[in-house]
Amino acid sequence: MTVYLAEDDPRWAEHSGGEGHHDAPQWRPEDVERAAVFLAGIAPQARQVLEYLLRSPGRTVHCTELVDEVLGGQGAGDPARRVAGVLSGMSKERAHSGRRYPFHWWEATEGGTGATYAVRPSVAAVFLAARLTDD
Repeated sequence: MTVYLAEDDPRWAEHSGGEGHHDAPQWRPEDVERAAVFLAGIAPQARQVLEYLLRSPGRTVHCTELVDEVLGGQGAGDPARRVAGVLSGMSKERAHSGRRYPFHWWEATEGGTGATYAVRPSVAAVFLAARLTDD
């Protein structure tokens, strides 16, 4: 089931993110240059995952979709760990940016497996503008 979260959806505040998701300001419209530096500094696979999420702002994407569509298929290992490992590579640039991670994530609900990811529409707008200035 495809779920899109509006900018003001309360589920954004209910995400599972820890360090790096609460301890810095959210990305703002004036952060376009900062977002361009962030994108240039992250590893290629992390950038590919983020760009996939940016294509559908607010859409929740399960880790298996990210593995299948961005990271080259299931292969060996747990999809949740594989995506988390790729995205953890953003930590250095996130710290340098002085902002939160640009994505949110939610642990699986009871009975489910894996995590779900999304980019808030306002944050996606900042990063899409940064990509335009980068091209």
